[in-house]
Amino acid sequence: MEKNSTTVSRRSFVKYLSIAPLAFSPLLTALRAEAAGVVKPRLLYISMAHGPGGKGMATGSETIFTPSPWLSPLERIKRHVILVDGLQGTWWGNAHNVSYRHVLTGCNPPEGSGRTGLVNPSIDVVLGDALKGNIPAFRLHVRAGNGTSSNGGGQSICYSANGSALTLQSARDANKVLLNNIGAGPNQVVALQKKQKRLLDEMKDDLKSLSLRINANERTRVAEMAKAFDEATSALGLLGRVDVGGICQQPKAFAAPSGMDNFGQNLKMQLEHMKLAFACGLTQVGVMTLSEVPHDTYSWSDQLGKSHVGKPCPTEDFHQCVAHYNSDPDRRLCFEGSVRYQINHIVDFAQQLDQIKEANGKSMLENTVIVITGEVGDGSHEVRQKPHIIIGGSGAPGLRTGRFLKVPTMSGRMAKAGDTGAIDGDVSVNGAFSSRTEADLLRDLLGAMGVPQNTFGSPYLNRGRVGLS
Repeated sequence: MEKNSTTVSRRSFVKYLSIAPLAFSPLLTALRAEAAGVVKPRLLYISMAHGPGGKGMATGSETIFTPSPWLSPLERIKRHVILVDGLQGTWWGNAHNVSYRHVLTGCNPPEGSGRTGLVNPSIDVVLGDALKGNIPAFRLHVRAGNGTSSNGGGQSICYSANGSALTLQSARDANKVLLNNIGAGPNQVVALQKKQKRLLDEMKDDLKSLSLRINANERTRVAEMAKAFDEATSALGLLGRVDVGGICQQPKAFAAPSGMDNFGQNLKMQLEHMKLAFACGLTQVGVMTLSEVPHDTYSWSDQLGKSHVGKPCPTEDFHQCVAHYNSDPDRRLCFEGSVRYQINHIVDFAQQLDQIKEANGKSMLENTVIVITGEVGDGSHEVRQKPHIIIGGSGAPGLRTGRFLKVPTMSGRMAKAGDTGAIDGDVSVNGAFSSRTEADLLRDLLGAMGVPQNTFGSPYLNRGRVGLS
């Protein structure tokens, strides 16, 4: 093991033993410092076409709640979830032409302001520049097909400092990136963990031998040291309760998906690619966009409880029939089925991460924040009170999970440009809008990732903390 300010060598251990009454404190402090500094927080943003279902995402109180039917897969991981019911996105309803740009930048100018351009790049670019991983940010795209089509940026949610749309990678292209960055040799992380455990085991053996040659009072202090080693071994994830070997490994070579549900196969592949990029320490930042789900890949139940596969209006495409469900209850139920189908895949992925113990004693899910959103809240183009689903993050990022946050609304007319406390432009608002915004969420997430910002996005959209931590 390399020596640094938080690493205890076997020679140092002998020195600590000679300190008598003070021996326990510096040893435990050093071990805990090492255990606490191993894992860095991660962020994965997932944008679903037409959003995660709109308002009314759950019922109940902040800590005792039930997700709505289209989000029912979240019940399996509810203690890891924060449901945020309502954040303002853009100001206008038919937002496809602008709201993709807004999701990760939080800085579309108000309608009618006469202003254009972005105030800042998207959050993945800001974090990628600050955290400097091998891959600054891993940007992936999921759509139906053979997994080889890339998203050219027309509906990208990622933007550079000069406002250019950034391309997201197909499953094939993401696979190539990992093959070029992950070697076939032994996992260095696992090798280091084995070395750490061997050192700790040797120290404990020395303690046992020493206990046979000292008096009762000294034996009590040595027993405290042995307990400290047990705590450190656990905190470093070295007890063997979860197999940490093989997490960082070379990906299998890309194989084009086949069969009817190739959208689902592509989604599973891209989530696996993201897991490997995180596990191998290539990046702390990921973005994934999901295209429309083909209507014949999932089932849904109509008002009478009859199960269907396929959309309820054969002559129209998914976008017009299902996403734009209007007031038709069966079309809405079909839309909910598409959301539930995608959430189910993401929850499966989250449960896989939760089975992986990491060096700080937390699971990979607890050390990773997964944000699920969309460029609109649902197919009705909801943008003023958009739902967001947060999964994970109670470990390294320090979020308080297992909560349902109902964001208060505001109403009235915003200030004119030039007024005291004015926003950029003259925006007149009819009806309610959220008291918190996507810009507020992005700023809170930057802080959780260790890159705090006083403001992010358009200044007038920075209204306060969302309350994730």
